[in-house]
Amino acid sequence: MHMLAAALLVFVSARAVASRDPYDAVAAYVGVPQDVFYAMALAESGRVVEQQFAPWPWTLNIAGEGRFYPDRDSMFAALMEALQQEQLRIDIGPLQLNWYWQYERIASPWRITDPVVSSKLAAVLVQEHYVQTGDWWQAVARYHRPRTTTEQDQQIAQAYRARVQTLYVKQQAKHQSATRDTVQPGEVADAR
Repeated sequence: MHMLAAALLVFVSARAVASRDPYDAVAAYVGVPQDVFYAMALAESGRVVEQQFAPWPWTLNIAGEGRFYPDRDSMFAALMEALQQEQLRIDIGPLQLNWYWQYERIASPWRITDPVVSSKLAAVLVQEHYVQTGDWWQAVARYHRPRTTTEQDQQIAQAYRARVQTLYVKQQAKHQSATRDTVQPGEVADAR
């Protein structure tokens, strides 16, 4: 639970929005592979922040139109306005949880605008799909399109999986490059 509290503190600072630490903390807490989960967040709400492509915590998609807000309060006001207009096709937060399909899991409009709360619920959904499929990439596909009864559903799910995998590979390459440029503890101990 301490990891989730720390994740919340990172989201408070607009300068820290580009940090992937909150996503890693949530993924570790729920038991979802961190790199896969972060790639999903990039696919769902990624935008350029401080010259870096990163998930944006205060994101809504209302009736197919993506919207980015400067803070939680602004996003909450827009969410409430959409709900008052009886709009139910709303994706919320950095992992774009769908209001209509996840309504029973969402405790309240205010709670779901908390990026850690919405990320945790998203991770739980991915974990549930993994339990059903035994495969993380199939879990990712089903996160986006849980029913795969038609050919179109399957194509949409697989296109999403492919997009997340592409972002995953890019993040892996970026991480390996950063690791190569970092002095390793063994190198420091061996330096004379």
